[in-house]
Amino acid sequence: MSENEISLVALFEKSTDTAKAIDDLHTLGIPDDRMVVMTDVPYPEQALGRTREWSSLPYIVLAGAIVGLLIGLFLSAITPHLYRLDVGGHPPVGFPPAAVITFVFTMMAIIVSTFLGVLWEMDFPSFGPAPYHKAVTDGQLAILIEFSPDLDDKVNQVLKANQADYIGEPEMISL
Repeated sequence: MSENEISLVALFEKSTDTAKAIDDLHTLGIPDDRMVVMTDVPYPEQALGRTREWSSLPYIVLAGAIVGLLIGLFLSAITPHLYRLDVGGHPPVGFPPAAVITFVFTMMAIIVSTFLGVLWEMDFPSFGPAPYHKAVTDGQLAILIEFSPDLDDKVNQVLKANQADYIGEPEMISL
């Protein structure tokens, strides 16, 4: 948020009022990235009139799977050829042990990349105070809006017209 922007939080009792307020704020020219919806239960983006956010988690997991597969193949198939040890006419690489090693390394890389990808998507760690309101934990829906000062009266009118229970400065809580 820049210095010349206003930050407001509006509390709503019903999700339909929240969705209507978001639509009306869009008509004022406030984009989705300047609004944050806070709820005590997860709502799909489309339920509140928001655009769908795309996650990069599947791509992170896929990259982890490919890296794990390559590491597993290297350890199970290439390493025996680098340090060749001929034993009783057996091939240097047996399929069953190679399949197990490749599978284990692929799964291990998927698990680690999923964990790290979830942390990445959550923007963890986050330092400093964050805007919030205690009524969100009691079941109300909140919209945190950042906008320019010239839209102050219009934003307040839109929020009041959509039955906002509270309009004011957000509380800052420590994370």
